[in-house]
Amino acid sequence: MRKKIALFVLFSLLSAFFITSHATSKEPLLIFCGAAFKRPMEEIVTLYRQKTGAEVNVNYGGVGTLFSQILLSRQGDVFVVPSPDIMERAKTKGVIVSDSIKDIAYVAPCINVQNGNPKNIQGLKDLAKPGIRVGLANPEIVYIGAIAVEIIEKNLSPEEKKAIRNNIVTYVEDFNKLATLVVLKQVDAIIGFHFLGGWYPDKVDTVKLKPNKVARIGAGQTAVISYTGNRKGADEFIRFLLSEEAKAIFRKNHYFGSPDDAFRWVGAKKPIGGEFTAIEGWLKK
Repeated sequence: MRKKIALFVLFSLLSAFFITSHATSKEPLLIFCGAAFKRPMEEIVTLYRQKTGAEVNVNYGGVGTLFSQILLSRQGDVFVVPSPDIMERAKTKGVIVSDSIKDIAYVAPCINVQNGNPKNIQGLKDLAKPGIRVGLANPEIVYIGAIAVEIIEKNLSPEEKKAIRNNIVTYVEDFNKLATLVVLKQVDAIIGFHFLGGWYPDKVDTVKLKPNKVARIGAGQTAVISYTGNRKGADEFIRFLLSEEAKAIFRKNHYFGSPDDAFRWVGAKKPIGGEFTAIEGWLKK
């Protein structure tokens, strides 16, 4: 009898362990993801749900806005950003688990124009021409906005900078809204990312910047948020982000799989990420 009771207790404990373990991995996940990665992330999350049955919720937006949301709410499990400098800020503030940071994909800046390039925009200086409608992402909260301001500040004369600023018809708060400006023909050009023409091949064309105009490229990174209550689930999702299935989705959506791929497209080796110095107060000038 004692042997049977002992076996029963052992079986019960093992069952409880496996049930608890299973339940932990199925706890809802909350992901904060930069809007520039929305399209592949939606597909990856859908596939992950199908494979695991996990509940996954994703909050997309400008990374500056997402960063503030995480800090204020002290919630979230996984952070996905378009560049290491943003992740470095998150690490400095204690928002992410520093040894969990992983690279997932690479992006390069360019000029995106309407399909067929009706205004014949061939380079950065053309954005300063009279009558060109330019859209920009808010450089204080959106990564590509900060890159755009850096490109303008470092490569144009004071007169050209003033002309471009006069041509900017709107600032938007995330990358998807920036892309929509071109798709809906609300602007003639934006400073965006290389993959946008692949997203909308019938609506958007890409004008490459000269290699000496590009100061840096971005590296999409992910990490576990330090406030997570589901570390196991966060680690599992990040492992899936690094899987061959997820990499194939990024490639399908025209993201670069390595720095060398991005450098070849740009035409030169460039820094990956880094601190911006040109954006402070830029909107107020």
